[in-house]
Amino acid sequence: MFDVFILQWKRLMKKPFLVVMFTGLTVLFVFFTGNIQMDSSVEVQVYSNDLANEELDEWVDRLNEDEAMVFEATDYETAEEDVRMNDSPFALEIDEETYRFLVGHESEHLQAVDQHVRQVFSEYYRLEEVREDFPDSDIEVEELIAVEDFESDGAQRAVTGFQLYMLIGMVFYFSVFTILFLQTNLLEEKRAGTWNRLIMTPLKKTQIYLGNLFHYFLVGLFQIVLSFFILTNLLGINIGTNYIPMIAVVLSFTFAIVSLGILLISVVPTPQSLQVTIPIVTTAMAMLGGAFWPIDVVQNRFIVFLGELMPIKHGIESMNNVIIEGSTLTEIFQPLGILLLMGTLFMGIGINLMERSTQT
Repeated sequence: MFDVFILQWKRLMKKPFLVVMFTGLTVLFVFFTGNIQMDSSVEVQVYSNDLANEELDEWVDRLNEDEAMVFEATDYETAEEDVRMNDSPFALEIDEETYRFLVGHESEHLQAVDQHVRQVFSEYYRLEEVREDFPDSDIEVEELIAVEDFESDGAQRAVTGFQLYMLIGMVFYFSVFTILFLQTNLLEEKRAGTWNRLIMTPLKKTQIYLGNLFHYFLVGLFQIVLSFFILTNLLGINIGTNYIPMIAVVLSFTFAIVSLGILLISVVPTPQSLQVTIPIVTTAMAMLGGAFWPIDVVQNRFIVFLGELMPIKHGIESMNNVIIEGSTLTEIFQPLGILLLMGTLFMGIGINLMERSTQT
């Protein structure tokens, strides 16, 4: 096993371009995509079909108490045109007692803005109820307790959440490319007869398999850890110190992808066909598994079901839970179990098919 393992590392050291290229692509893609969203201020157009201009301005002043969000009064025609032309993802309509959003496309800021507007409306109408109950009293709001908030504001949390999602999804996505393309060497060895010659040596088949698989496993693990280290420092994202669950997620995900590579090698006949198959399988898996966009925005039940069959979906979901919600190993036991089960099934079927093809 150790000899095969060292042999694979020597081969990689002679031709490290594949690992360097996909690691570099991960860093560049996430860095530039994440920096597009670095503007912490959110501009929201506000209009009303019922309120007078003075009343609308009063509401805009109330909403602008949060400096991270900029609300600007406008008319319906302007807001509708900007949303329709994709100049603004959404606009806010205010009525006498409620509000609604005119949405052109999904935005990572919409939830934060909605929470802020709901809070402003709730506070205003609670005060109005108190004033109606005590009409002769002068009702004022005073700050009794000053709370210093060290967390980022709502808009910044949305920005950081988007960057974190892009970070996890793209790191896992490009690591799949690296692992699967490296495993093309196994298929080339089978076609060239090197695999059969290895089997004839005193080495056991188990040692040959373990030597190769452990090599691919460590390469994938190294790329994921290195990409996380570089990008969290470049983008200034704090992923916390919940390292044990994070390591468990990365180990389980890498195992599932290495096993998937063995399955692909066992069913694809030639290295050329495998090089065509890998981008198709990897990109489809990333799209269905939510590496490019949150899986929550997908409404089609069949697509959601297919996403549940993708290892990358469970890897991203569990990593997000660990970093954002601080989930423990026990709390992410289900997605980890699914990844390990997928890996075991892929590995078992793949090795079985490889052995049959070798014997024939």
